[in-house]
Amino acid sequence: MRPDLRAELLRRAERDQEARSNGARVGWQAVSAIDAENLAWLAGVVADVGWPGKSMVGDDGAHAAWLLAQHADGDPAFQRVCLDLLAAATVRGDAAPRELAYLTDRVLLAEGQPQLYGTQCIGRDGQWVPRRLRDPGTVDDRRAAMSLPPLADYTGRLGEAYGPPAPATVPCGQCGSGVEFWPPEDGTTYPITCRECGWTTTVAMDTPRDRGTGR
Repeated sequence: MRPDLRAELLRRAERDQEARSNGARVGWQAVSAIDAENLAWLAGVVADVGWPGKSMVGDDGAHAAWLLAQHADGDPAFQRVCLDLLAAATVRGDAAPRELAYLTDRVLLAEGQPQLYGTQCIGRDGQWVPRRLRDPGTVDDRRAAMSLPPLADYTGRLGEAYGPPAPATVPCGQCGSGVEFWPPEDGTTYPITCRECGWTTTVAMDTPRDRGTGR
C-alpha cells in the first residue's frame, strides 16, 4: 500500500469535485487549469508506478485515480494509456468495471468513435440522451456486464440530479441577442438563425466535459 499516494489522490479528487461544483462561480477556465495540473501529476505517477489500483491505494484512492483520468481530456493520448492500464487492472480485480465503462466511453468519443455504454450524455430537446452510441438495442446488456443500471434509469437519474437540460446559447453576431440551440450530433454542424434579426451561423459539437460522466 502507498498511503502517501492515496492521500494525494484523494486531495486532488476533492479539489476536482469542488471546482466542478462551483464551476459557474469560479469559471470553467479555473476548472480546466486544475484538470491540466492533475493531468501532468497523474502522468508522472503512471510513469513511476503504473496504474494506482486498489491494491496500491485502496478503493477510494483507485476511484480518485479514475476520476483524474476521466477528466484528462487535455491529452487524449494519455487518456488512452490510462484506459488500457485501467482495463488490465479491471481484469485482475484491481479496478471497478463501472469506472472502466465510463473511461471507455470518454476515450471512444474523443477518438471520434461511438460510445459503448451510454455514460456520456447531452441535453437535446429538453431530455438527457446519450451521445453517439454503438448498437443502442443491446446497450443495456453491455451496461449490466459492467455493473451499470439500464440506460433509461441512468438518464432519469441525470434529470433528477441536474434538472431538465437547457439549450445552449450563443450571442447573435449582428444584434447581440441570445440565440438558443440544442447541440448537434458529434462530428456535425448545425445552422442556427437569430429570431430577432435573421442572422445565421453554424455551430459544431463541442465535447461536454461534466454531464453524464458520473462526477
